[in-house]
Amino acid sequence: MSETAASGYRAVLALPHTKTVLGLGILTRLASGLIPFAVLISFTQRHGIGAAGLASGALMLAIALPGPARARWCGQRGTWAVSAMATASAALFATAATALAMSTWLVPLIATAAAGALLPPLAPTLRALWSRLIPDKQQLQGAHALDSTIEELTFIATPLLGTAALALTDARWTLLTAALLLPLAAAGLHRLQQSLPAADAETTPAPTTDSATGAAPGSRSLIRSRDGQGIVIPIVTLGLCAGGLNVIIPEASIAFSSLGSSGYAFAAFSLGGLVGGLVYGRRTWKSSLRTRYTQATLALAASALILAALAASPLMILAVFCAGLPLTPLFVLAYLLVDERILPARHTEANAWLSSGYNLGSAAGAALGGQLIAAIGPRVTAITLAAAAALATMISHRLPAAHSPGTPTAQPRTETALPEA
Repeated sequence: MSETAASGYRAVLALPHTKTVLGLGILTRLASGLIPFAVLISFTQRHGIGAAGLASGALMLAIALPGPARARWCGQRGTWAVSAMATASAALFATAATALAMSTWLVPLIATAAAGALLPPLAPTLRALWSRLIPDKQQLQGAHALDSTIEELTFIATPLLGTAALALTDARWTLLTAALLLPLAAAGLHRLQQSLPAADAETTPAPTTDSATGAAPGSRSLIRSRDGQGIVIPIVTLGLCAGGLNVIIPEASIAFSSLGSSGYAFAAFSLGGLVGGLVYGRRTWKSSLRTRYTQATLALAASALILAALAASPLMILAVFCAGLPLTPLFVLAYLLVDERILPARHTEANAWLSSGYNLGSAAGAALGGQLIAAIGPRVTAITLAAAAALATMISHRLPAAHSPGTPTAQPRTETALPEA
């Protein structure tokens, strides 16, 4: 890492409350990573893999589908609503852990799905704090990139922590412990919000209506606005491609090696995300956020075509690495576009749309990708993903110009450039 990049990290970490937000983010993501892992293992141990699959699917859908609505509700009511939701979700996960001892899996499955439906929007709320804490757009880019890198590392660590916990105790205790992290993180968020000065509308330049709709704040869903679609759809497509890769990689690995070797390709995808973030952060960008977002989405489409060409050869690992390169830049750019184009009062909702969009896209990509591979093979499936990414490129290109000529477009300098799921 260069000295200028390292000084950029130090500059961001030296800002007030930055370490607190990053710490709460780690706590939140530990819970988010451990809970699905513990649900899968505990249901498998008690009721078999069939019930475990149903419980995992129900949990992920319950988390993703109402995610923006939960964030919108909490954004309108404040952190007390996040704390209440965290407490209710933790109580339902505890109920599910206790009910796993029953002879039927239906009761704990219902409790698990209900807990997922009430999972508090902790990560989107923390993301929304960055623009309030860091008015300087160049440092804001650094904060988002640093946060995304820590997020990636946290999700790499959670399976290892979960495996270690299983060696020491029952999976149900792991689920209960992970669930208790939710109200703990919510309490920390509430305390942080109480220590911050009231938001000053004069120091936070933002549009007065949602773009392309003329709607007053909160009057309609963000996904119905042109800005909302232009920001969210590329992230949905990113999830679609990532989910498709989850089934393409094992199938393609068999063609030149073995199923077990697919783990190397999965690691290459994560490595590509980290390298992409580092390279993106070290560059000095003169183009607008919209242009960079379109270029990153186009790079995703190009990487899917490279994967189609190399799917049946050992070079597939290189293609998967290339597919991971746009991962972090796309997320960081999406967060910056939210700050640039969405009303501050709706940042939590917008960030929840990004999270839910990626998760739903990933689930759809895995489900549809498996069917496509069975019918037409991995190469044509990769071409289909490239076509979806090309369509997302056109949608991101249709983003309107920035709301105000005086609003900065968060162009990073080398000294603040920093290296993301």
